[in-house]
Amino acid sequence: MKVITAILMIAFSAAALGGESLDPLRAALEESRATGKGLSLYVNGVAIPGVVVSVDNGFVVARSQSQGTIVVRLERIDAVAGFVGQPGLERKPQ
Repeated sequence: MKVITAILMIAFSAAALGGESLDPLRAALEESRATGKGLSLYVNGVAIPGVVVSVDNGFVVARSQSQGTIVVRLERIDAVAGFVGQPGLERKPQ
């Protein structure tokens, strides 16, 4: 529960800092799809690790070694966690 709260706080902070309407959940899913980096999808309190294969208007298709193909409705995803960037939180060169 604390992890989900922290992720949601980061997401809302990113939207406020960017000054634009950002969808950090979709951005993280799209980055996983583009780069092949794995994520943990949090669905109804359960963490499901996988790599996003496609993101549709209503569904996310992911794959994992242990579960094979995973299909999740976007509206059911509580949060995602992984080593993907977030818009508005990139490090500035010093």
